Amino acid sequence: MGLGDITRAGVLAAVDECRHLGREAFLRRYGFGQATTYEVLFDGHRYDSKAIAGVAHLYSVGSLLSADDFSGGARTVARRLRALGFVVTDGTVTDGSDQVAPQMVLQPRGGSRDRGPQNFAKSVRHGIRVADITGVLGDQADVFTALYPKGVARLWGSTPTTQVNNEKAKALRKRRVGDHVFFYAENHFIARARILHLFNSPSVAREVWGNDEDSATWEHIMALGDVEEFPTPVPAAPVLQRLNVPVPLRSLTLRSAEDYRRVSSLLPVRRQAASPPTRAPRPAVPARLSPRDLMDRMGSLTTRRPPGNSAQDYNQPLALLWAVSRIAAGKPRLASWSSFHTEVGSLLAELGLSDPQLTEESFRQLEEGGLWEVHGTANDVDSMPHIEGLDAPQPVVGLTHASAELLRHPLTRLEAVIMLCRTHLDRVDQRTLLSRVGLSGYATADGLLEEDEDDHNQGVTSKERMDGPTARRQSVSSRLVRNAAIAAHVKELHGHACQICETRLQYKRRPYSEAAHIRGLGAPHDGPDELPNLLCLCPNHHVLFDGLEIYIDVDGYVRWTHGGAPLGRLRRHADHRIEEAYLRYHRTLCELHRLTQM
Repeated sequence: MGLGDITRAGVLAAVDECRHLGREAFLRRYGFGQATTYEVLFDGHRYDSKAIAGVAHLYSVGSLLSADDFSGGARTVARRLRALGFVVTDGTVTDGSDQVAPQMVLQPRGGSRDRGPQNFAKSVRHGIRVADITGVLGDQADVFTALYPKGVARLWGSTPTTQVNNEKAKALRKRRVGDHVFFYAENHFIARARILHLFNSPSVAREVWGNDEDSATWEHIMALGDVEEFPTPVPAAPVLQRLNVPVPLRSLTLRSAEDYRRVSSLLPVRRQAASPPTRAPRPAVPARLSPRDLMDRMGSLTTRRPPGNSAQDYNQPLALLWAVSRIAAGKPRLASWSSFHTEVGSLLAELGLSDPQLTEESFRQLEEGGLWEVHGTANDVDSMPHIEGLDAPQPVVGLTHASAELLRHPLTRLEAVIMLCRTHLDRVDQRTLLSRVGLSGYATADGLLEEDEDDHNQGVTSKERMDGPTARRQSVSSRLVRNAAIAAHVKELHGHACQICETRLQYKRRPYSEAAHIRGLGAPHDGPDELPNLLCLCPNHHVLFDGLEIYIDVDGYVRWTHGGAPLGRLRRHADHRIEEAYLRYHRTLCELHRLTQM
């Protein structure tokens, strides 16, 4: 697997993830550094090419490409992303807003003699239509299309200088993408903007501003964004004096990020930029999705066919159950359409639930409910310029960020499984369904019994049936590491007496009892190995507790899962605090067990 496996949909999903998390958090989560050469331009914003490619591979084929996996270097990454229809810039670039503090670029606007007011109004205030300069943009055309999706560019430029160490030469050499430009006119700062892109082009400069009196042109061009004109011009003298810049300002000048911070109190508070647009707006979702919101949305799925067709549509609940299983297994929340269709489509067919063709309408309804995402549809492809050999759409699908975060909590995940089974999957063999979708761990309280049973149920070959000692078969397995001291402590506190039946067993002339975890350590329960999550039980009640045949109700009574008859009250010990949240989890698990055994 490598860069060739990355799909356009995977890149779109990675870009969306970066936008959601923020650049710094995105790079930290996936172990990438900030780009130093190539960046992806999308919807007017920049993204680190290697990080996007690595996460795109995760969503395209299921495995993350780490920073060390790009043997071909950043240039190869850029080539692949361009082949998928994305604009990738080269040159030292940085967003500036998340990791590198912006520097301060002091830019004289110029007076009437220099046509300063006219040029400012033309190319900064009103902007230049990209279509009007396409003929002279050359290899910058794709960059401008990505930077300015609305088709209007904000530009400013500077004439070259023959000097090497004057203020202007230093500013031209050291300014960078992400820096803030302050426009100076008549002893005041009149506007501020952010540098999106830097390039040299005399032909573009002549097309936009023409030549000056010396037949020179502003060939050092800044493409600007987040332009704001100050309602009240800011007196420049106090700012320049604190920066040790001569008054009045006569030349393009650059000051460091530290200098910028020192004068920030003298400048207007920077206006917050609007959130970047998306090509396919998603349905509105509350800023904070609560577990109750999630359950309500899962419970209100539309699963009925059109009038005249009485069959139930299982596509949506089964898609969500599949997505829950991915979260329980620690897999990415998104996966390729081919993986999804292979796993869920085959389930529909094998279990005879409904037509195995997963419809676009089902996805649309899940998206409208704020539970689901689809990246890489035909609309995404059609919205981009045609590129020779563009890969056919291969969508990436799965849970939204908010839904996935909630479902990482074991109890919320368990409640979601119950909601889907009880509300939408009540007519099918739910135990088989959970096993087939990868949620068989919910069949026991410790999440381990099903795995062990699978080991015991392996078929015996004819060779292994030969006379003599029972044959052995080698296997590789992993076991959870339990804290023996905590288990010994709970037994000692209760004198090895079962907290349910008070039985004290003797084995080899020593007391014997078992420490039972309330919320199991195994997947998908992911319980903690701590004293508040333990009970001291006899072997019989340990088996019944782990097998979900008995539970402890809110009043502390032990009851049979099927029928609810009481066995007695759980005995407590003053030095053994039991966490109610763990008992609630076990009760909820028993509810699922009762539901799937009906």
